[in-house]
Amino acid sequence: MPLKIKFARDNTIANRIGIQANDILLSINNHNINDIIDYKFYQANEILRIKIKRDGRSKTYLVKREYSEDLGLEFYPIKCHRCNCNCIFCFVDQMHPEARPSLKIKDDDYRFSFLFGNFISLTNISNSDYSRIINQRLSPLYISVHTTDDKLRKKMMRYRVKINIKERLKFLAKNGIQMHTQIVLIPEWNDGIELERTVFDLAELYPSVQSIAIVPVGLTKFREGLTPIKPVDAGLAKRVISDSMKWREKLKQKYGTGLVTLADEFFLLAREKIPEEEYYDDFPQIENGVGMTRKFLDNWERIIDSLKLDRNIKSISIVTAELIYPIIKNLAIEFQKSHKIRINVIKVKNEYLGETVTVTGLLSCSDVIKAIKENDCGDLIILPENMFNEDALTLDDKTIEDLRIETEKDIEIVEEI
Repeated sequence: MPLKIKFARDNTIANRIGIQANDILLSINNHNINDIIDYKFYQANEILRIKIKRDGRSKTYLVKREYSEDLGLEFYPIKCHRCNCNCIFCFVDQMHPEARPSLKIKDDDYRFSFLFGNFISLTNISNSDYSRIINQRLSPLYISVHTTDDKLRKKMMRYRVKINIKERLKFLAKNGIQMHTQIVLIPEWNDGIELERTVFDLAELYPSVQSIAIVPVGLTKFREGLTPIKPVDAGLAKRVISDSMKWREKLKQKYGTGLVTLADEFFLLAREKIPEEEYYDDFPQIENGVGMTRKFLDNWERIIDSLKLDRNIKSISIVTAELIYPIIKNLAIEFQKSHKIRINVIKVKNEYLGETVTVTGLLSCSDVIKAIKENDCGDLIILPENMFNEDALTLDDKTIEDLRIETEKDIEIVEEI
């Protein structure tokens, strides 16, 4: 589907030649333009023949560009490909009924995987899609594997198509596509021996498979009528940590890298030390909750310094979730030994999604407001950045201004806490 132009940026080629808002970009050098990837891919030549449609009539521009020069077009968002799966652990199915609308969309789009790091299942990709991925070098892709046993995978993800996941991954690897993979761990489904086999099946595709992340299944209070699933508890977390460290040693000996990493939740649940930076191999899956705590620990002093606290501020409050609360509390105690500012750490109970949800990225505005009103918050309140999406909205569709108005407090946002 052709792209609708939102506007042409000032002082760009598109602006100079007269392309306007709401024009339709039809083609570049006779290649149809269906999305932002086509646009970026086909504008790479020095000489461009650009065809647009305006008011029902087509118009063609012939332009010359420098190789480093972008045409300068901005587009309206494209519709994502929807998910064909019905996973027993799907977080969308467990979302609060009044959560912001975007959280209720089940996307499974290889284009969004390439552009934004969204995870895909490979269950809705056609042969032409695979051809495009290879021809346009859409790499890396982020792929939800969960298990390499096809029967178990189909049972967990409940898709109707026939797919051999190992063969699909091998095909992508053979054609030079790099992949970051994830395994959502569900107790008594894909743990134990099954987990180990999946990890080593994926590791066989190194270096095409660049990372293997294991994350615990997320469960909210909105699971009525859904498949019964047990949460990952401290005991299982300890076992997975122990097993994965052994796997990492084997993989290091064979490939020179540990390859498999665990989400922070495993270490926090088990009350074990967060690994050092080298464990995370440049943090390829930090947005998946793998390494955020280490980044926070390493940046703690810088985060506090970035607040530029003036002399009138004698105390601040840091709002955080239950899982990471002990770590931040200990840091605050140490900080106060050498600084004059008092730090109060406020632990927020997640009533919005349920008490089983204990991470900062899933805190709601309503729960944070309640916690602030119930505590002595001092002169300044600090909130974690990952409470908010790219549009600066919380789960319950509120903004930082909504928080400030409701609490009548001075509030700032900093990186993961």
